[in-house]
Amino acid sequence: MLPSKPAWCAKGGADWVGGGIPLKAAELLDRAEEALQEQFQAVEKTLRENLARVLRAFRDQRVGSHHFAGVSGYGHDDQGRQVLDRVFAQIMGCEAAVVRLQMVSGTHAIACALFGVLRPGDELLSITGPPYDTLEEVIGLRGSGRGSLREFGIGYRQLDLREGTVDWQALKTALRPQTRLVHIQRSCGYDWRPSFSIAQIAEMIQMVKAQNPEVVVFVDNCYGEFVETQEPTHVGADLIAGSLIKNPGGTLVPAGGYVAGRAELVEQAACRLTAPGIGSEGG
Repeated sequence: MLPSKPAWCAKGGADWVGGGIPLKAAELLDRAEEALQEQFQAVEKTLRENLARVLRAFRDQRVGSHHFAGVSGYGHDDQGRQVLDRVFAQIMGCEAAVVRLQMVSGTHAIACALFGVLRPGDELLSITGPPYDTLEEVIGLRGSGRGSLREFGIGYRQLDLREGTVDWQALKTALRPQTRLVHIQRSCGYDWRPSFSIAQIAEMIQMVKAQNPEVVVFVDNCYGEFVETQEPTHVGADLIAGSLIKNPGGTLVPAGGYVAGRAELVEQAACRLTAPGIGSEGG
């Protein structure tokens, strides 16, 4: 015997619309949808432009069915892996990329980038306040410190945010001689602030490079991919990293991460993922 319908499902008449929705609620929904049309159209425009960028990269790199053949062992001469790296680099507007299922998370990808670039005596400077909490043990801000950047003699400093945004005045003179890498976290993370836009990131990069063009600007791009029609590497970031489990995987990818940017820096990160001498050629 089927269960009886709730009383509200049986209601009808002028005060109700199909499905038992009150007429007043339906009118409010219609007005809300109408008021949000401009935002919906902006999202659709971004979607179309990004889709065209992705499809163009697949076409330019001549992706075909032969790229989906399986490999095992060392993974030497894996055409699928090689073409995926090239596709991703083109999409991100940079020289090179490594896209690997062996990266278990965005934090792992970021750690590969940081350990790949930084050396003992260098300083890591975060200009967007404290990093995402999973990076605290990577840096050595908490936990045992074993294997952290701090244990390897790499210093850390941060510029705290002011009213939810970068302390622009402090940033003008923030770099020190030992500052090797500037860290920007694009996403708001757990903070009650807006995520940083590409325009804001471009301004940060310009201010950093004005002080020292040799400093590596790294962007934690987790949750930021495809939100706008450009990525941080389009506006001067030297290196970015993120997780395939988030935006790039479209909820389909079960694991993985990526690092993209200047070719020599990407290769340094790949050597931390695999080993020196193997780098991006294995896996």
